[in-house]
Amino acid sequence: MLKIFLLRILTVFLLISCNELEDKIDKSIDSKTEMPKKEKTNNDINLQFQSDTPVVTHTALIKTSMGNIKVELFGLDAPKTVQNFVKLSKSGYYNGVLFHRVAKNFLIQTGDGNTRFKSKKNEWGLGGKSSFGKEFNDEINTQSPSFKMGYQKGIVAMANRGPNTNTSQFFICLDEAVNLEPRWTIFGRVSEGMDVVEKISNVDIISGTIDPDDGMPVKPIKILSVNIKTVR
Repeated sequence: MLKIFLLRILTVFLLISCNELEDKIDKSIDSKTEMPKKEKTNNDINLQFQSDTPVVTHTALIKTSMGNIKVELFGLDAPKTVQNFVKLSKSGYYNGVLFHRVAKNFLIQTGDGNTRFKSKKNEWGLGGKSSFGKEFNDEINTQSPSFKMGYQKGIVAMANRGPNTNTSQFFICLDEAVNLEPRWTIFGRVSEGMDVVEKISNVDIISGTIDPDDGMPVKPIKILSVNIKTVR
């Protein structure tokens, strides 16, 4: 009888221990396992565009040797592009960079770190740096307010050497840029200092071989600093 009693007690103890072990394992699995997350579809992404006006997430005060230009940045329309510009600005990358291209009544262009060095003059306009360490993709969404706005005067967009090759170069639109094909990521708009942009666009240039109204400024025009403020 005593053996049977002891055997029953041992059996109960083993059952309790096994149940406790199973509970611990279940809790451990629950704490380490992440439920699959539904990927965003294009329709989900497009829901963020509730207005015809781009949402301004940051502002950038671009101080140049010819005056200040204030730019509103569209962080919902082009999140990666704005992130890249903000990081490069905060790191001081744009400090000392020149406006290497002026196309009369079309655009002014800057952002190539090579322009800091006279010894690299033959490479001006060919360089650039991304905050991600490599070129990144275009952000062109036909449903976004900035896409629908197009390349109006004062729009700021990425310059690159082909699709999905963005680094640090960007341009500011003038009147005739409105005719551009929608191939360059729009990520901001000049809110103050358009007179400075126009002043830069009217400087004397060394004309290129293709268009006499498109070339490099005779006198260097420099970005002194870019100060970023977060709006939301």
